[in-house]
Amino acid sequence: MVRTSRSFVHQSHGRATLALMVSLFGLPGCGGRATTAGSGVASEAEWRALRVDRPTPLNGAIRVSVGDIDFAGPYAWPGAGISSSIGVHELVAAGLLRRRDVEFVERRRFVAIADAERNGETRRPGQPPAGVSVTPSFSIQAVWIPLSATRTSVEIRLMDVLSGEVVQSTRAMLPSEPDAVTLARSIVDGAIAMLDDEGHLTAWVDSLASEPANAEATSGVSPASLVNFLAGLAAEERWNWEGARRGYQAAAAEPAFHEAVTLLARAARLKLGGTLAEN
Repeated sequence: MVRTSRSFVHQSHGRATLALMVSLFGLPGCGGRATTAGSGVASEAEWRALRVDRPTPLNGAIRVSVGDIDFAGPYAWPGAGISSSIGVHELVAAGLLRRRDVEFVERRRFVAIADAERNGETRRPGQPPAGVSVTPSFSIQAVWIPLSATRTSVEIRLMDVLSGEVVQSTRAMLPSEPDAVTLARSIVDGAIAMLDDEGHLTAWVDSLASEPANAEATSGVSPASLVNFLAGLAAEERWNWEGARRGYQAAAAEPAFHEAVTLLARAARLKLGGTLAEN
C-alpha cells in the first residue's frame, strides 16, 4: 500500500562555496589550475585538476537511482539540444551524487551503454564503458503538474525496485514557473524526506542544508548559468568532453550552483577513464 507523506515546500539550499573556485582555479585540493570556461581545449593536467573523487557513501547508505521525470503540462524550458526530462533527471542525479547518506546508482545511461556492449556495438568516440553496476534499492520518480496561474506542484514517488511497488509519495508546492534547478532540488528534498520516513537514511550533516523557505523560493541560480549547464549536459550526452567542461565550468562559476560543480567533477572522472557504473 502506498503511504503518502505530508506535503512540503521547497527548501532553499545554501550557496556552495566550492563553486567559487571552479571557473578560475579548478576544484580545491586538486593541486592544479583549471582552464577557464571560455578557453578551447584543456590539457591533460588541467583535466586532472578538475577530477575530484566521487563522495564515498557512508556505511549503510541505501542505494537509489533516478527514474522517469515527467511533465503533465507545458513547461518553459531553456535547454537547446536536451529535453526537459533528461535535464531535470541529471540535476536530480547531481543532487544525489553529492550526498553521502545515500548511494546514487546511475541507471539511465548505464543501461543503454550496457545493452549496446552486450550487442557488440562499437563504442562511440569519447564514450566511457558501462562498467559493473550494483542494483538500486529504490528508484525516485516525479511528475510536474501545473495547478493554477500561480501554483504548480511536483509529485514525487519512491519505488521499491525489487517489488516494483510505490512505497511512498509526496508533493512539493512550487511557484507557477519554477526554474529547473528549483524543481530538481524539490524532487531531491522530497526523496530524502521519504527515505528518512522509511528509516533508510544514514546520519550525515548536509553542508548546504537551510531552513525551509516559502513556496516562492527559488534556487538562486541565474537563467544564464542554467543555460550554460544544459549546454554542458547536451555536450556530455554526445560524449563531447570539451563542450561538457566549458558548459559546466561556466555554470559552476555561480556559487549557488552546486550541481554544476558535481557534474564537472564527474565529467573529468569519465573523461580520464572512469566507467558509468563508478561515476
